[in-house]
Amino acid sequence: MAEIVENTSTENPPTHFRWAAETHVGKVRQENEDSYFADPETAIFLVSDGMGGHRGGALASGIVVEDLPVMIENALDKLKVGTPRTIKKILEKAIAEQSKQLQLEGTSESGYKDMGATLVLALLRKGRCYIANIGDSRAYRFRKDRLVQLTQDHSVISELIEKGHIEPEEAVNHDAQGVITRYVGMEEKAHPHVHSFTLRKGDRIFLCTDGLTDMVPDDGIGMILKTETDPQKVCSSLIADANMAGGHDNVTTLLIDWLGST
Repeated sequence: MAEIVENTSTENPPTHFRWAAETHVGKVRQENEDSYFADPETAIFLVSDGMGGHRGGALASGIVVEDLPVMIENALDKLKVGTPRTIKKILEKAIAEQSKQLQLEGTSESGYKDMGATLVLALLRKGRCYIANIGDSRAYRFRKDRLVQLTQDHSVISELIEKGHIEPEEAVNHDAQGVITRYVGMEEKAHPHVHSFTLRKGDRIFLCTDGLTDMVPDDGIGMILKTETDPQKVCSSLIADANMAGGHDNVTTLLIDWLGST
């Protein structure tokens, strides 16, 4: 779905943005384990990719998108001075707590062993965008025809590339493809990557699961963001490209167009 939003709450200066999202099972999987959340009133947007088998993965990502936004909203409501540093601390704490709760859920009768989920989140607040991620779902910023990845991939492939053991072009067919090193629901304390930046009029904030990035290169994503102005068409076109390239996984896309403060 797509929506244009005018935010006139007392917490934020009047803002104007539009957003769209879409999710698809892909061409190989039988069930969609991806989930997304979008609340224009609180300006919280979230994409999650579940893991742990068909039912476990869908359950895990569903829990994340249902519970985490409420935790963040409640913490923000209690905040007296919302500096970038304090908001980042709120996101870090909420994600760590959500990870702990999901890990406990996985050991319960209603859960599934080893279930977990990736997470990428965007929060718009007072002219800033806060990005948090854990796992290999990504956030990008498209500004002045330039695409920049805002998240860190917590994966074996990313570590191998960073250490110079493999080249980026070798990642596609590598045995470690899809193996992540951090996720919501892990036994150890979850440490997400969190940062923020000042929004500029015309910024496009794009969230997606690895079902897209494993199939469509960054320059392909950037080309669609450059040539297609309608957010819903961007989301649909990129999913179509992922499926055309093989559609080996579920794929979820979410785009926020920042139209500026009024």
